[in-house]
Amino acid sequence: SVAEETVHYPLSQLDHPQRVLLISLQAGVMAELQKYDLTAVDYVELDPEVSDAELRFGLLKRVAGLHILNQDARAYLSRTTTRYDAIIVNLPEPATFQVNRFYTRQFFQLAKAHLTPGGVLSFSMQGFDNFLAPAQRRKLSVLYNTAKACFEHVLLLPGQKVYFLCRNRPLDTDIPWALTRKGIATVYISGFYYGNLTAERIRNLNDGLDGSTPLNVDHAPFLMRLMFAQWFAKFQTSPRIFFLVFGLLLAIYLWRISTAEFVLFSTGCMTMGSEVLVIFAFQIYFGYIYLQIGIIVTVFLAGLLPGAWLGQRLHRRGRRVLAITDIVLIVLPLLFVTALAGLGERIPADLYLVFGFGVSVACGIQFPVALYLRGGGGAAAARTFSADLMGAACGTLLTSIVLIPYVGIIWAAATLAGIKLASLVVVGTLKG
Repeated sequence: SVAEETVHYPLSQLDHPQRVLLISLQAGVMAELQKYDLTAVDYVELDPEVSDAELRFGLLKRVAGLHILNQDARAYLSRTTTRYDAIIVNLPEPATFQVNRFYTRQFFQLAKAHLTPGGVLSFSMQGFDNFLAPAQRRKLSVLYNTAKACFEHVLLLPGQKVYFLCRNRPLDTDIPWALTRKGIATVYISGFYYGNLTAERIRNLNDGLDGSTPLNVDHAPFLMRLMFAQWFAKFQTSPRIFFLVFGLLLAIYLWRISTAEFVLFSTGCMTMGSEVLVIFAFQIYFGYIYLQIGIIVTVFLAGLLPGAWLGQRLHRRGRRVLAITDIVLIVLPLLFVTALAGLGERIPADLYLVFGFGVSVACGIQFPVALYLRGGGGAAAARTFSADLMGAACGTLLTSIVLIPYVGIIWAAATLAGIKLASLVVVGTLKG
């Protein structure tokens, strides 16, 4: 039934579909596509091991015109000039940043640019039986509003899954009749569609969406925030107690540390927050992070040694060195997100590494300087090092769990810059 819905819901809207793009695969889809006289079926699967296994175990059926493309789907659409009659997305719900990038306004605009006049974009979310929970209703509303910003007509079809049909021409809800006119036989749709997808049920779903929800965009993944809320609602729990206790302990710690230690705390927070920012931004704009994450982490570590060496040579200048490096750590993330906002996925991957190395060098410079201002010695080294580690832990937690899902990449970087701005103010009170 899922395979029939996945294929026939969008293709029933087209008179003579010729080219179809599949992003990932649903079992049984190829058999349903064979019922149409298609000239080309392009199947994009990021991992070649997955497509090879599907072929080996018979999960992927070779049909006429099938082309398997082992690359990121967004990268493929950004480079190709091919236009499709239908783009069918077979991805899970956006529970990760890598998947979420296929449910943003930027992706919908990209897909629209590669559709023929009257072409259809189709994707699905988890369905419901009779009651639409508030968290799920808001999630569907975000997706509807985001898609509606790109397409003139967006239709939601309820069922085991909620299917989105997006098109610049009117959409027909009488899918069994459309398939009958085409002479396409189905089992599930012809037998159960009218009983399950009544006109009233379709109307109630589409009319019950909230038009005031924000759009889901690359640099502000609002849908990720809703996925977190839905997860907590499902298990009837909340992170509030954890963050309350964590905030209280953090406030006590910050009250007791010295000024120089606070500078290193903020530096550790900003450095690790920036590393998480780079990892998430790279995943959002480039997709596959796993081949690059080792390089990103290495670059963020590689700058510490030359930075520490330079800081040791400049440590007698104390406050001035801390002030200059704080300014650098304020400017770098602001320049980085300005480039992201303006260029997005057109930014070369090397720029991510240059940004990480610059942050790492500035961080390395500050440690020997702060240690000198604390008087040196084993006790001072232990306290300054622990302050840096505490800041790193807070930066990782704050950026990954709170800032990026709730306020987006742009404001996450602004918050990290604001933390270092507070440090710059504190540096002005230091002696030396």
